[in-house]
Amino acid sequence: MFEKTELLPPDPILGLSKMFRDDPRENKIDLGVGVYRTPEGKTPIMTAVSEAQQLVVNKEVTKAYTPADGAPGFADNILKLVLGEDSAAYREGSCSAVQTPGGCGALRLAGELLARSGIEGLTVGSPTWANHIPLLSAAGINIHTVPYYDAAKSEIDFDAFVAGVRKLGPKDVLLLHGCCHNPTGADLSRDQIDQIIDIALDRGFLVFIDTAYHGFAKGLDEDAWIVRKMIKCLPEVLVSYSCSKNFGLYRERTGALILKGKTTERTKALHSQAISIARGIYSMPPAHGGAIVNEILSSDELTALWKQELDEMRSAVTDNRQNLVTAARSTRLGNRLDFIGEQYGMFSLLPISNDVVEKLRTEQGVYAVSGGRINVCGVNESNVGHLIGVLEKYMA
Repeated sequence: MFEKTELLPPDPILGLSKMFRDDPRENKIDLGVGVYRTPEGKTPIMTAVSEAQQLVVNKEVTKAYTPADGAPGFADNILKLVLGEDSAAYREGSCSAVQTPGGCGALRLAGELLARSGIEGLTVGSPTWANHIPLLSAAGINIHTVPYYDAAKSEIDFDAFVAGVRKLGPKDVLLLHGCCHNPTGADLSRDQIDQIIDIALDRGFLVFIDTAYHGFAKGLDEDAWIVRKMIKCLPEVLVSYSCSKNFGLYRERTGALILKGKTTERTKALHSQAISIARGIYSMPPAHGGAIVNEILSSDELTALWKQELDEMRSAVTDNRQNLVTAARSTRLGNRLDFIGEQYGMFSLLPISNDVVEKLRTEQGVYAVSGGRINVCGVNESNVGHLIGVLEKYMA
């Protein structure tokens, strides 16, 4: 049966993590894998999560299956969090949510739903998160890319992006990043988002928003603006949501697919289709992470604690960005890294070639992802000087 099965190479990002762990150099720096980390290199459990988890365990009286759309209360609380409790979309029930195995599960579930609906193609700006294309193309979707980011100028090439978007039609889907664009850190402005909305209304394509870092750019309400505005203005919208980063529930694989149809009845139909597809892939989502999120968002005290911890994480990431900018300005790099301080989230894209990425790893013990993507969580006060010295050598 498996005589011709070939050994595949390691995942490029996960493989990079193993190389870093095996590297004996004391001054090595990990700028690779996409998780939040403290200056000590730890990814801690949030206190709000610890307290909610204990409550979940204490209350648990069965290990029976959860409902097909997730842990009780989870979907409703995610809708309130993302849409806003006072939003018309939430009050009128024009949107629904299905719990999924992480944001990846939401993306794949959406991909299957789109394939079942007769999509002609899905378009995404380039570059995008490395797993977007494998996840969605596995559902049988034709993936197209249009320019999004000018790496040489370290800024969004909005003219080129819009030129590509204007070619889409009613059977097309446009995938956007909700905030904290991965891998560039460069987010669309509100004015640019409004322009995309106008084009979508004119051309009739569907907008699909991947929201993996809610709360890590400017704050929960600010970061949800793109979703709330598009749901308000567009007849149909899909949103994939991840609780991995903002709740720190990486291994619990907790996410959601949010659906908006042209009418409440159409939303119910989409919801039923999503449940049917999920049943054929993984049947039921894992309950534990959804129960934890529900416990937090159902408690004023735990919600306040969670928001405080999320604010602290966001501030730490922002400080890391500014530390890089400040350190670079005192060297021959000058203002060449200033763009990092103007971006959001964990990632930025250094204007370096893959040859330089390889040299940084082999010669200096600085681990970045192919294409020059760095996770600024790997930067701290103790290593920023060394890191800038290394970058100066290869970039100046």
